[in-house]
Amino acid sequence: MLSRRSMALAAMATLALSARAMAQPSGTPPKPSDRTISMEDARRIATENGVARIEEIKFDDGHWMVEGRDSLGSEIEIRLRASDGAVLKLERERPASAKAGN
Repeated sequence: MLSRRSMALAAMATLALSARAMAQPSGTPPKPSDRTISMEDARRIATENGVARIEEIKFDDGHWMVEGRDSLGSEIEIRLRASDGAVLKLERERPASAKAGN
């Protein structure tokens, strides 16, 4: 038989897990039924557009935002339309060392 302490711990763990399951943080990826590209598709498209290292990827308001760096270390930010993977924005910043040389 479980002690009162064991039962209390089990109840607290159950509550914590159910609260976590109910909470959906902002940037939650879309459900597969929403007919959007997957996070893996967004990663692939970003790589095809020059991102060598992905530092952050998030879903927001029907778009995938991918931030990372190219092979030379330049920062790249790509905004993709989640419905079809179209590149809506691609910004590339030169590294500080390249800016200093001008």
